[in-house]
Amino acid sequence: MSVPAIPLPDNVTPAAVAPQRPSTWLIALRSFANGLMAGAIVVSALMGLEFDFGLPRLVSAAVLGFLGFAIVFAGEGIAILVWKVLGGLFRLLHFGWGRQVLQTVPPVPIGRILGVFLYIAGDMLWPDSFFQSLNLPVTGEIAIVLTGFAVMMVALARLDGRARLAQIALLAIPALLILAVAAWVIQPGFDGYVARLPDTAVTPALSLDNPGQPGPYAVHTLTYGSGVDGRRPEFGAAADLITPAVDGSAIFAGYSNPVNAFFRWYWGFDFTQLPLNGTVWYPEGGGPLSEGPFPLVLIVHGNHPMSDFSDPGYAYLGEHLAGQGYIAVSVDQNFTNGLVFFDGKFEEMPLRAWLLLKHLAQWQSWHETPGNPFTGKVDMEHIALIGHSRGGEAVAWAEYLNRQPMAPVSAVSTPADFGFGIRGVVSIAPSDAYGGPGDRKPTLDEANYLLLAGGHDSDTFLLYGQRQYNRARLDDNPGGFKALAYVYRANHGQFNSVWGVEDRGFYNSWLLNRAPLLTAEEQQQAAKVLITSFLNAALKDENGYRAVFANPSTTAVWLPDTLIATQLQEEPFIRVDTNEGSANLAATDVNGAKAAAQDMTFARVEALKLRDGQGVQGNKALHLAWDAGSQPMYEITLPADRAAAWGLTPESALTFALAGVPGEPVVGEVMVELETAVGETFRLPLSDFAPLMPTLPAHLVKAAWLYGLNGFPDNITPEEVVLQTYTLPLAAFQAANPAFQPDQLRAIRFLFDGRAAGAVYLDEVGFDPGQP
Repeated sequence: MSVPAIPLPDNVTPAAVAPQRPSTWLIALRSFANGLMAGAIVVSALMGLEFDFGLPRLVSAAVLGFLGFAIVFAGEGIAILVWKVLGGLFRLLHFGWGRQVLQTVPPVPIGRILGVFLYIAGDMLWPDSFFQSLNLPVTGEIAIVLTGFAVMMVALARLDGRARLAQIALLAIPALLILAVAAWVIQPGFDGYVARLPDTAVTPALSLDNPGQPGPYAVHTLTYGSGVDGRRPEFGAAADLITPAVDGSAIFAGYSNPVNAFFRWYWGFDFTQLPLNGTVWYPEGGGPLSEGPFPLVLIVHGNHPMSDFSDPGYAYLGEHLAGQGYIAVSVDQNFTNGLVFFDGKFEEMPLRAWLLLKHLAQWQSWHETPGNPFTGKVDMEHIALIGHSRGGEAVAWAEYLNRQPMAPVSAVSTPADFGFGIRGVVSIAPSDAYGGPGDRKPTLDEANYLLLAGGHDSDTFLLYGQRQYNRARLDDNPGGFKALAYVYRANHGQFNSVWGVEDRGFYNSWLLNRAPLLTAEEQQQAAKVLITSFLNAALKDENGYRAVFANPSTTAVWLPDTLIATQLQEEPFIRVDTNEGSANLAATDVNGAKAAAQDMTFARVEALKLRDGQGVQGNKALHLAWDAGSQPMYEITLPADRAAAWGLTPESALTFALAGVPGEPVVGEVMVELETAVGETFRLPLSDFAPLMPTLPAHLVKAAWLYGLNGFPDNITPEEVVLQTYTLPLAAFQAANPAFQPDQLRAIRFLFDGRAAGAVYLDEVGFDPGQP
């Protein structure tokens, strides 16, 4: 049966009641918002694929994808609520124009845009809120915005009546933009700024065995652990040696209740039953080789997603050290790490340190107890601790707690429980964040110390380890030493083969400037050479290897092609500079020495800062500057007969540390002049001993606008001030002129090239007395 048509009023046409197409701006708004929501969901899901939450990766992706949807949907709900409130308010106020705007502008797309904005920028707007746990990578933020733009352009291209050429242009613009962004993200970056030594650099050879080559010992491996580890079979049923659990809850109790529940579910234990897990590489001699006991070296990782196990990343180093005659252990502390939505925020630092000492106690037991592979094999008086990142801070604390009580560790252990023979500490790119009671920091008074850091570190992008180095004192370590090696083109992660180039996580690391970086093999080779050299000197008393840190150019054939700035300070050291006092050079003296600067525009003792301009290095240095056309000189005068009293001989050496000043011109030749009591002067160029180290700029990200975003460094200069130690044997001055008598030395002068303006930092001027 047909339905009769309803006649229209005379003043209404059919076109007037036909559905009207939304305006172009409304289509653009809705499609942009829909694209943002889709991008947020996809990016969140991809983040779920990056991390292992103990669930199938697709389940994790679905959960995080839903989280992204929920955040955007929450913004949508906020906008709808605001629209309702404003609508009611405008009705009461008879505000017709406002009501018309609310009817014209739909709340849903506005809310989705708001939700995405909060998702992207919430961590920067409210850094101490829960948004910190919703930290999107910058690559994800870019992808979300590009998705919104692309969906909008596609919607505009599909409008009825759009000319074909216009459609092609609207589709081509987002496609080309996406391709351009993808190409920029994929390309590694730029390296035209990288500093290099001059071609005339001197590289005399060091006549020692290359410590970076495989050693003479056969290497064996085993694991030890709780025997019941469900996540790590090598420490569970497959463990070769079983270790008891330890209760660390009095030191660090964990997290909030929901997180602690997840922690127990994931690991199968809590902080009252922490395992002692480790992978061991150990040497076995044959023929003329010793059968032990061997020095013990513990290696511990730092913070990293706990489910991406970090301890296997030092297998290259552990195997190498075992071949060199050390028992090397990569310690598992992954359960002290965080995962996306939780982190110890350095409060777990005492626990990390205490666990290392509990490992040493276990090794003491194995050494003393018959019936295990290490009975009588471990030299417990020659121990070294190596730590990376937070692990680099933990090893300093472990050495401190080995001999000093401190809360909260003193609640469960005292130094009487430990007192192990820790003779060496190696901190690789360490943090320096935890402060004990009274903001106490660890000092290394009895152990030798090595700081190993990368100049292109995008994680600990400030040289925090410089503070550790400067706190390491040699007063209670007769004959000891401390050293620093700043590997210019090294990053943070490649000292660990698991971490690799991902200093800022998988997604954000695509935005790092990776072009200048050493390869993983090169960086690990540098670690082998520098760490083994340190251990040979610190644990085996092969002190010739200390020279590696006095002048790394002497070992260039051992190391990759990169600049390495080094510092070395040995005990005994006769200091003669005046940099520990006031800024007035004439107001202080050390060992009776007096200092004076000539023809300088600037000569002042300064507290050296890190490259953010805020943090301090914990050291002072003399800042000297001069103009072009001058004759700049810095002189230190010694009291009469002081050189003889010190017992200076040709076997002694003048040592000092020097660095260029960031932003100032490169310094030319430096002459070192010595004057004796009879007025004779003896002058040699510094380049006869070692090349003058240039300033070492490092651009960590691909574009300046990335600085400060989502954890990327902010407000930093390209250069970190890293002093280079120079060692000038007094025998070299005597060889140049046999009339030179070291015991008659009265003055030390540094003569700078005044043909051009320049500036330097000078520090640690003194003498290594050498062997009597």
